[in-house]
Amino acid sequence: MDSLVIPVEGLAEKFEQQFTELKNEIINPNILILGQTGVGKSSLINTIFGKNIAAVSNTKAQTQGFHKYTDKDVPVNIIDSEGYELEKSADFKQMIDQYLTVNFDDISKQIHLAWYCISISSARVLPYDIENIKFLADKNIPTCVVFTQCDNDTPEGSSALSLQKVINESCGGTIKCFQVSNDEEINKQLTIDELIEWSRNNLSEENLRLGFAVAQKKNLEIKQQSAEPRIKYYAATAAAIGATPIPVSDAILLTTLQVKMCADIFGIYGLDNNISSTVKNVISSQVVSLLGKTLAGNLIKLIPGAGTAVGAVINASVASSITFSMGYAISRLTKQCIESRLTGKFMEGLPVIFNQENLNKLIDEFNAKNKECKTNS
Repeated sequence: MDSLVIPVEGLAEKFEQQFTELKNEIINPNILILGQTGVGKSSLINTIFGKNIAAVSNTKAQTQGFHKYTDKDVPVNIIDSEGYELEKSADFKQMIDQYLTVNFDDISKQIHLAWYCISISSARVLPYDIENIKFLADKNIPTCVVFTQCDNDTPEGSSALSLQKVINESCGGTIKCFQVSNDEEINKQLTIDELIEWSRNNLSEENLRLGFAVAQKKNLEIKQQSAEPRIKYYAATAAAIGATPIPVSDAILLTTLQVKMCADIFGIYGLDNNISSTVKNVISSQVVSLLGKTLAGNLIKLIPGAGTAVGAVINASVASSITFSMGYAISRLTKQCIESRLTGKFMEGLPVIFNQENLNKLIDEFNAKNKECKTNS
């Protein structure tokens, strides 16, 4: 049987183009972060988004009392009431009302989430905290309480539990509370991942949720979950391509689609941020070549006669199955790549992780799970 070769010329450019298109789809969520000076807001931002956005950003002037911080590499905006005294509840309410009125019609300027930070070190929830929290919730702003500096709590977390009891009793159990720390190891035992999940789930638009998933650097499961709808979209598109069966010689149509899917997945995991153009070119060239070889190999396995491309056609089922399984595999390999990046071994790990053997192994794993589900259904 002759080997099937799928041309990949020009696909690296499509890979880069899709990076840009994904960025254009994203709407940066605006997160209002409230708390007294020294409560640990900067540490919270840095832990979740990988940098202190307020420290590196150009401040954008907003309604009096607010500062909006942005970063070109992190698709989220931080709205802070820096220097504002929260205990002046009447003024705080007026300020929020004014901000909401001015920005009511523009989704890119609305407040999408509110994180109300209370330090464990203060050991108390004050009446004005409760008043402010209730006011934000009554304005239909998804609001949660974040207990910060929990490394100063007891091992049992007794201070956080005591403060959470006050919040629950005062707000009728409607306000979610989360615990975070300045210590990375302690954070593993706390609820920072739950805070990230709550935040993503309480954003009203898919493109806002996508922006938050890309921006946050802490919870890779959220990134994986955000990639899944994109993979399903590309699998459905592949099925549409194969709805009128196409010759194997036209498999380049699928490769083009899968390159776009791969760029979306990489973008969601954040591999397009803070990496040089040289590294992007290495990634795109390697992945494009790998996709072409993998598609060819799967076609040979799934379609009788594909090796000679005589009379062989790709139908909707084959096109969808190959694209779905490849998306599954690419997502998991990208997750591994991010994990290697966190250890400082990104470029070293890239050729080890993104290779034919690992890709085929995960594709086979997906197909086995899919077959099992169909058998049991």
